[in-house]
Amino acid sequence: MSMEIDFALLRENAGAAAPVLIAHIDPEGERDSLVEHMRELCRCFVNIAAATLLLEGRSQPFFLNLCRAAENWRRLLVHLERRKLKPPPASWGLTPLSGVIAAGHWSLATEVADRLSVQWQKEEEYAVEFAWASSLGALVLHAQRGVDPSPQLDNLGRTARENCWPALAQALVEADSPAFTSAFSDALAVHEARTEARARSFTTREDHFAAHRYLWFEGLALLQLARKRGLDIPNVRYRYCPPLAQVPMTERYLGDWVAPIGEAMATRG
Repeated sequence: MSMEIDFALLRENAGAAAPVLIAHIDPEGERDSLVEHMRELCRCFVNIAAATLLLEGRSQPFFLNLCRAAENWRRLLVHLERRKLKPPPASWGLTPLSGVIAAGHWSLATEVADRLSVQWQKEEEYAVEFAWASSLGALVLHAQRGVDPSPQLDNLGRTARENCWPALAQALVEADSPAFTSAFSDALAVHEARTEARARSFTTREDHFAAHRYLWFEGLALLQLARKRGLDIPNVRYRYCPPLAQVPMTERYLGDWVAPIGEAMATRG
């Protein structure tokens, strides 16, 4: 039996929770509580984004809410850095990073990628989760700044359970369209199997999973990175990567709906 999700209710609940979370976040509060509140806030914006796209087919609010998630995560990373507190595990920032890449907001994606934890936090994440999040961040910094992603990609090659993940990353670095297309199809099959298993699981929390039920944020990010690298992407409808999530972002995100921590973002696109 697969999970039935009420996206209208999901959006309503997330929309009600976000301003309450923002109002109650204490910049001087205890680190673990602050991180958990910010994770929840980011989750609200991702849920609003997904519900708006899936219910109404509206791409621009989808992208804007993904940018809100990323900007709040960036602010958290800046804030913890300034207080000399341990950053959250890199993999906890995977969806905010993937979402803002999918939106094509490259300056914000770069700032998030640049601040991801460089240390594997083995009590909080699997080695492969750290390696994959680090690699996605490294691919952004490579595309934007020409930074060598080899250390992160080498680590991914050592830890990945499936070959498609390092193959995807390498194809993006080398701008190899056929290799990317092949690896992307393999990765999509892996993602589909995992997603459908989670949908059937009785232990899956709906508000943590709902946005990911029909949307693959990492896949959308990879397709956006491929376009940025000039790869020739076949005109194929990939499951979990709807065309409306791949149109250009035309509305400018100006840094609204943020927690009072960190520093204001630069408003360049």
